[in-house]
Amino acid sequence: MTHPAAAMELLAPAGTMAAFEAALEAGADAVYVGAPGLNARALARDFTFAEIAAMAAHARERKKKLYVAMNSLVKEGEIPLALETLSVLAGIGPDALIIQDLGLLYLVQRFFPGLAVHASTLTTVNHAMAANYFKALGFERVVLARELSFDEIGAIHRQGPVELEMFIHGAMCFSYSGLCRFSSLHGGKSSLRGQCVQPCRRRYDWLPSGKRACPGQGGQPGKGGKGGGYLFSMNDLSGIEHLAEARAAGVVSLKIEGRLRSVAYVRNTVRAYRLALDALDASSEQRAGMLDEAHRLLDASMGRKRASGFLLAGQEERLIVPRLSGSTGEVIGKVIRLETPKGRKADQAAQAQVVLQAPLRLGDRLRLYEERSGDRISFTLHSLAIKGKKAERAEAGQTVTVGLAGIESGRLRQPFHGILFRVDVSGREDKKHSALARAAARLAVPLPTPAELERLLAELYAESTAGRQTGDGRRSGHGGQGGHRSGGRGRPASPEWWLKVGTPEAMAPRYPFKVARILVELNRRTWEWALLAMRRKPEQRPLVWTLPAVLHNEQLSWYRDAIGQLRRQGAQYFQIGHIGQLGLFAEADDGRLELYGDYSCNVLNSATLRLYAARGLAGVQFSLETDRATLAAALAGFSRPLSAPAARPMQVGLTVHGRPPLFTARLDAPHFQGQRSFASPRGERFYLDRRDEAVYAHAHTVFSLLSHADELARLGVDYLVVDVSHGQPKKNAAELTALLSGRGELPPYFSGNYAGILS
Repeated sequence: MTHPAAAMELLAPAGTMAAFEAALEAGADAVYVGAPGLNARALARDFTFAEIAAMAAHARERKKKLYVAMNSLVKEGEIPLALETLSVLAGIGPDALIIQDLGLLYLVQRFFPGLAVHASTLTTVNHAMAANYFKALGFERVVLARELSFDEIGAIHRQGPVELEMFIHGAMCFSYSGLCRFSSLHGGKSSLRGQCVQPCRRRYDWLPSGKRACPGQGGQPGKGGKGGGYLFSMNDLSGIEHLAEARAAGVVSLKIEGRLRSVAYVRNTVRAYRLALDALDASSEQRAGMLDEAHRLLDASMGRKRASGFLLAGQEERLIVPRLSGSTGEVIGKVIRLETPKGRKADQAAQAQVVLQAPLRLGDRLRLYEERSGDRISFTLHSLAIKGKKAERAEAGQTVTVGLAGIESGRLRQPFHGILFRVDVSGREDKKHSALARAAARLAVPLPTPAELERLLAELYAESTAGRQTGDGRRSGHGGQGGHRSGGRGRPASPEWWLKVGTPEAMAPRYPFKVARILVELNRRTWEWALLAMRRKPEQRPLVWTLPAVLHNEQLSWYRDAIGQLRRQGAQYFQIGHIGQLGLFAEADDGRLELYGDYSCNVLNSATLRLYAARGLAGVQFSLETDRATLAAALAGFSRPLSAPAARPMQVGLTVHGRPPLFTARLDAPHFQGQRSFASPRGERFYLDRRDEAVYAHAHTVFSLLSHADELARLGVDYLVVDVSHGQPKKNAAELTALLSGRGELPPYFSGNYAGILS
């Protein structure tokens, strides 16, 4: 069927074969599914290659499209799996891969150039310069950041040739996708690898306003303030009323979020948007009825409260309702009492008294949500009582006793503050006997042989364009300020220490290491004082001007001018926060320019290092999320010998101390007041830093790998970055001395995933 609004593709999610079939039946033009083991959704069961092949063939027969999301960040140890997956997918021939890891782009272009690639929303493309750069990198399409308005999307379309895809419906993250480290650094589950534990959905309390937000500025934040709630839990995006604006903005694909959602959600949501798209070219009489039906279908999909997201500038205050938990499903009622049996009755099931807001019956699948901890406990209702009498169903307004059979009493902490939800289980629809499932069961998809994989790996590691070995087996640095100074095999190298500051005063204290370079974030405030300082007394240690991970389109002209003026003043070292920012330096290289990449470049493997080296970077920081094994393996893979010596090997750095942003968000919500501190139900303390380009959330407790500095040197890290841009300079210097020496009273700190395993 050809749809009236065919110029815009309707792209549906599928986490099961049943959802895939439902999406096409409901009117989707294309479906996206996850690659096994390497997609940014923790599905209950990954698709098999045979199932992907069957779905690709099924879609082609119906002149539909299938995209495969291979959009997880890839650890070095997963490179063989990535090559195997790419090899199989090259044989299957999906319409495109959706990726965020630029190492996968490197592998595709080197070994599987026939595969088309789309840039995931996790690449955080939010302006035309970045979109055009991704087109130059080789992406056919860019899935835009979800924080853009239609006006901004239209501007990107007018300024570049790349296809634009946008999310039109589904869950919203508080942080920019690709820049959230909360779940990873405070839980070991990376949102960039499909493991997010959703810290933005938890309840938080504002700390007393008399306590200062930033660490080191006096007073320890206390516990418990007023006005807390679900401070960062975003409402779902719904753009169903604004499809005409999307078409006018030049969007080619409208994407529905929800690979973790049920079959009924996929069916209802796709039907709703198919109706709304067809209504664009219907008569005014027909249009009203079609939109009414579309809204009815969305109401039946059991999502969160809906809003238009960032699509309409000026309506952002509707994005968060702090009193709502943000859990999916239908709210059944409020738990007013929890009874956990003790003593002789300890073997009996716990019970909850609930004031119902909706009807309830035996057999319903329910979720008990604990508001303070954020814990979610799912169960099937087998026991229901009204005034002590057993019942099969109850109506809204009644107070009932719900049996919690099968739930361990240890998960039910008193006092319990919770909400009961009904959840959709239609994802369990059994389609294993469908024609498509039978076709998948018969398929035998060939895998590359071990010898073929070995050949690819040998070629990959033999053709590094980024680093070369010295006589003692270590990577050499490029000349001037950088590089290792290793004295021979077995002797620890001496990486440089780089210091990131926020004020001139932070340069003054005596630090427990020799500072080789100083990083200064480029913004209006620092630009003015640094230019003045450069005129009065040039800094002896080189300044590295750093760009934030997110820049908005309206800020680009200021940054171009500022960079130009700094270059004329003699500045030659800059650090980008996003690969798209290389566009700011396209005409600035006079042979002395050195560009570095921040940890927001999300590097977890040697293939990504090679891509950044190929783009001309002098150095790049490895991901903060890394564990020890991943860092060691990536550095080893990056430092294999070259067939010809590299003229300028790229350095690899790592931030080893600081308060990195856990959230990096566009929304400055009305309930954010000043540089406020807030606390989780577990007593963890954080604070907001509200700036022109973004709102950041930081932990009061410092992130530090200083105790591992010697080991990092032995692994081959070229430079170690210490960030003292938050807090009081003298106190920061004292903490650094204590942590680096391991002596005296050590301040509280956390080390992320380094000593564990990154999930």
